[in-house]
Amino acid sequence: MLGMLTSHGAALRRIARVYAGVDGEEDDLHQEILLQLWRGLPSFRGDAAPGTWLYRVALNTALTWRRRATRRALDHSAQQDRPAASVGAHGSEAAILKELLGALGAMDRSVLLLYMEGLSYQQIAEVTGLSAGAVGVRLHRMKQTFTQRYLEP
Repeated sequence: MLGMLTSHGAALRRIARVYAGVDGEEDDLHQEILLQLWRGLPSFRGDAAPGTWLYRVALNTALTWRRRATRRALDHSAQQDRPAASVGAHGSEAAILKELLGALGAMDRSVLLLYMEGLSYQQIAEVTGLSAGAVGVRLHRMKQTFTQRYLEP
């Protein structure tokens, strides 16, 4: 396990950063991912590559975290009786990436993050449960959307 964490530690941190949402929760989510990896280790049968298993556990944990955070935010918003803040104009590359990732659905966000980590279409398919062709189609559509939104006048 230590070898997997050493080789994939930065990727786990990036997943936590993207899915945590609110500043200060990144460390909590990262810790939750590590905890779920530790808990899931006895059930790892070796059917998939260790890295594929690690990404799947990390993404499932992050998605669950995000759903809970969304519910908490909705509950809090309802209590405060005010609309949630919207994303402002984009300027820096980091702001553009954050805005883009925030606008994507959960599955597209997962596919894009894994692609950005350098996984092949087949590896992304194994982690997400999609076919390699579906991964390619999703990435192609995201690239088109990005080009239309940020590069074309």
